[in-house]
Amino acid sequence: MISLGVQKLLVRGYVLIKLSLLFWLYAFSGFLILGIGPALITVAELYKQHQWHYQKIKVSEGWCIFKQNFKFGNLYFYLFGSVIAILCYNLFLSVQTRGLVFIVTDFIIIFTLLILISMFHFGIVLIASYEVDLRETLKLAFIQFFNNFLEVIKLLGGFIGIAIMTYKFPGLILFGTIPAALVWTAFVSKSWYAKLEKAI
Repeated sequence: MISLGVQKLLVRGYVLIKLSLLFWLYAFSGFLILGIGPALITVAELYKQHQWHYQKIKVSEGWCIFKQNFKFGNLYFYLFGSVIAILCYNLFLSVQTRGLVFIVTDFIIIFTLLILISMFHFGIVLIASYEVDLRETLKLAFIQFFNNFLEVIKLLGGFIGIAIMTYKFPGLILFGTIPAALVWTAFVSKSWYAKLEKAI
């Protein structure tokens, strides 16, 4: 029983490392600037298709997914990235200003950032799981955020845990942080996918 559990843990660790290395390979193939968005979708789709079957995860298959999602992935990534960057800058300015109005503003901006971060990750996994356009992705990700707030708390709690682990072990940036976040998002969203499949 113990050896089976250890084997399962090792296999999952290996899959995360493999997906992480593939992410960076695809991201750098787009010189990072044009590679991060489609690389995220590629890694999410590879995981959704093959789960923990590491032998089925192929570079060539990932490359095809990367090319198919190149334009959409960049549009999606920079849409969220630009809005989040603007909000972070406004939060930085607001925090430095005293007054009740600005405290309320801080909380509004922080809540909006949590919505956007959650929507971004929900959307990545949705794109990897279903054939959806940008409008449908945004709508479904937004609905998912408000569908079950406990899922959102679990999602963000997992992200905090992954961030702490990455802070303590910076090597995880190269060997696991990004696919771990995507896998956690997929795990948290299982019940939502079940509802979608029933609706379809």
